[in-house]
Amino acid sequence: MRYIRFLKPPRLQGTILTALVTIASDLGDSFLAEDVVLAASLCSDDTAGEIALRKALKWTSGMRSLPVAFDIGQTDIEWPVQLHVSLRGSPESDHFEMHHSLNADLPSIVSAWSGIIDPPSGLFIAEKKVERRFMPLNNRTLSIWEETGESIARHLWDAGIALSAYLDRIVSLQANGLDILERVLSSATYKKLRVLELGTGCGIVGIGLAQSVPDCEVLLTDLAEAEEIVAKNIDIMNPAMSSSVSFTTLDWDEPLPQDVQSKVLDLIVLADCTYNADSSPSLVRTLTALVQRSPKAIVLVAMKVRHSSEAAFFDFMFDAGFVIGCQTALQVPGDEEKPTETVDVYVFHGKTRPLVGDTSTED
Repeated sequence: MRYIRFLKPPRLQGTILTALVTIASDLGDSFLAEDVVLAASLCSDDTAGEIALRKALKWTSGMRSLPVAFDIGQTDIEWPVQLHVSLRGSPESDHFEMHHSLNADLPSIVSAWSGIIDPPSGLFIAEKKVERRFMPLNNRTLSIWEETGESIARHLWDAGIALSAYLDRIVSLQANGLDILERVLSSATYKKLRVLELGTGCGIVGIGLAQSVPDCEVLLTDLAEAEEIVAKNIDIMNPAMSSSVSFTTLDWDEPLPQDVQSKVLDLIVLADCTYNADSSPSLVRTLTALVQRSPKAIVLVAMKVRHSSEAAFFDFMFDAGFVIGCQTALQVPGDEEKPTETVDVYVFHGKTRPLVGDTSTED
């Protein structure tokens, strides 16, 4: 996938509103290598998104950035507004579509909504954040803000989006998923589903689950630097009935905090957390500590392999006594240079976990 990002957020100077965008990979290490036409729109900041101004922009292969400019001098605009940049002709939200395989037909270019501009309130420059709006199969908009700066810890990554779409398809009964995972997710029909996400980043996987699964209790964890953006996303989420999301800081190099130690979990989730091989020992120690307290929990891992050193994660997992219960591969769109890429999904569990007929409702 490629992401429209604001290199410079929208700024109003006089009657000219400007911004600078790019279309890059999730890590920002490559740029869209094909010609596309974008639509840039100044929209009201409500859910209707009424458009005040719109123009087409041409992105050409080889570009690294693209300026956006509107002259609003002759336009009667009702403030505040957001700048929405998307592939021309695409829907307002990026859809998780049906596909004949287990894979969701993910958007090839993820659109971007800026922070608000509101001159009457003295807000002439939008904050350095971008909003992503996804439309799952449950038609409950999944709105996720991420940072626009250089810290990839607070950006969306391909594996998180792919896993969110995959879980959405399973929960919506639009696809058969991995057997163990399906059984755990279906347990929410008769008891609360208790989920913890490690390295949550912006929170898309855990928040997406809580918007899809009723009676789901999700605890998002990451370093303290992620708390602000996660809190923003929790604040605007639309949870399913009796579902909730909270955040706590968790450092893999430290003992489990008390509020985590007290949790009995059904599902532990992590997406794109294995890219740094140096952190694998700490990550696996944390997983081991969690599963020791919740021996029936399964560990759901989604990873887009960036380099061979990530294989060390599996060695540490096997040494710690984890086994792979099942696995699959999800396809994500690329561009003309690399049409498809793969996100691998694994379900790990401890050796003693019951695999068949596990319908216990014990806490």
